[in-house]
Amino acid sequence: MRTRCFDAFIEFLVPKESLPSKSLLAIGTRKFPASFHFYKGLREEKPEERFAQVCALLPLSLELKWKSRFEIQGIDQEEFLGKGIVLNPISEKMKESKKNKDVEFLHHLLGDEKEMILALVEKVGVQGLKEREIGQFCSLDPVSLQRLSQELEAEGMVKILSFSPLFLLSQESFDFLCQKILAFLSQFHKKHPQELGIIRERINKHFDLNPKILSLALKYLAKAGPVEEQNGMVKLTSFELALTPEEERILHQLEDMCFKGEFRSVSLEEIQNQFHLSPQRLQKMISLLIERKRVVQGKEGFYLHSSWLEDVIQRIKKSGKQELTVSDFKEMTGLTRKYAIPLLELLDRMGVTRRKGPVREIL
Repeated sequence: MRTRCFDAFIEFLVPKESLPSKSLLAIGTRKFPASFHFYKGLREEKPEERFAQVCALLPLSLELKWKSRFEIQGIDQEEFLGKGIVLNPISEKMKESKKNKDVEFLHHLLGDEKEMILALVEKVGVQGLKEREIGQFCSLDPVSLQRLSQELEAEGMVKILSFSPLFLLSQESFDFLCQKILAFLSQFHKKHPQELGIIRERINKHFDLNPKILSLALKYLAKAGPVEEQNGMVKLTSFELALTPEEERILHQLEDMCFKGEFRSVSLEEIQNQFHLSPQRLQKMISLLIERKRVVQGKEGFYLHSSWLEDVIQRIKKSGKQELTVSDFKEMTGLTRKYAIPLLELLDRMGVTRRKGPVREIL
């Protein structure tokens, strides 16, 4: 990448104090006037070795990469002052507050190719590192880059979010993000105790993440246990919606209606009017029944009591049949075709049955 400033590891032949204010930067056959700004070391170093930001007085007319080599000469072009290697070819002008932090990053860049990739992916944090950014930084070919990334993943240092193009996230950043998401959800539940959860889009907006990174974090947290995601809502597993005694009474009545099959004959609008609920509150109550695993939702607002559904599943499995027709199923459940078909489709999705032409295989 062409730049005016880059970070380097320099080996001087003269003490830093004796270095001229301006020197020549020799890269191959080209020479550029440049100045040097030194970082504060984090560890004891040899007096002649320094981490420095090299600033050319004019933009460099060539592309620098990680581990590119150069020499330092006096303005008269005869005095050899030292040599160095490029560590960070993409460097912003040094800030006093970042000197120590940048030196730690540069120490990592002194290592091999794997250490360089890990240093880059840790530096970008939860935003993740893209293949294009690595290509701008170093000269690794795509095959080598993928191989090294897979080795780092096997060592538990990074996560590969995609291969083509390569997209990396450090394990350290992933763990940090998961803890931040848990803290964010906890704070949300405290502020909104009457909300079942928060939509994924709001979490993504809060953290400004690549959707792949948020998806990976939520899947991990859901599998690990502390987070649940249902009907597009994300919440802590430990969170319980606070209901008034009246709301609990309505909830039990709704469950009882579902158990008796009344949800199949009464519209949601009629239920709203009967219980004096807003559409949002009714949906929240139904979602709570689903979350408590008392009700199962099928297509087009088709609600079933979970214990009734489990009874149907057991009857199918114990029927001794290998295949099931719609007529068989209607007779078994007492349902009309209007409700038998969507329920069979639900059982297909649950892996109880599988459609095979006009019949269902019992799995």
